[in-house]
Amino acid sequence: MLWKPSEVDYLENYYIANYTAAMYYKHAILTTTKPYLKRLFKSLYNHKKTLKQDLDKHILEAKDQEYLDQLLIKCKKEVLKMQKKLNTTSNLNKGRICTEIENYFIKHLKDTLKLLTDGSLRNTLLSHKHSSKALKNQLNTVSKYLI
Repeated sequence: MLWKPSEVDYLENYYIANYTAAMYYKHAILTTTKPYLKRLFKSLYNHKKTLKQDLDKHILEAKDQEYLDQLLIKCKKEVLKMQKKLNTTSNLNKGRICTEIENYFIKHLKDTLKLLTDGSLRNTLLSHKHSSKALKNQLNTVSKYLI
C-alpha cells in the first residue's frame, strides 16, 4: 500500500542525518586505533546502514528511483559540509563528536515521528530507535569516561 508522498517527504531530513552519521562513523572506524572504539563505531555504522536500507525500501514503494537519487545527492552535499566543518576545527574528540551527531540524529527522529502517520513506516523507525538505545548508552559512556 502506498502512502501519501508527503509522508515520505517528512523523511528527508532524517534520511540525510542518518546518511551523514553513517559516513562519519565510517571515517571514525578508519581513523581510530583503539579496538573498543572501532567495535563501537562499527556497530553504529552498521545500524545506520541497516536503517538506510529500510528507509530506501519505504521510499521506493512511495516514490521512484529518481527521487531516491536526488536524496542521495543532497546527502553527499551534507557530508561535504560536515567534512569542511571537521577540517576547520582541530583536536576534536571523536567520542564527543559522535555523541553530538547521535543527539542530532535523535532530534530528527523525534521530529519525523511527530509528522508521520503511516503505521509500517513508524514501526520501522521505532524499532530502529529502540535497537539504537544500547549503542547510544555505550557512546555516552565512552565519551564520558574513556576518551
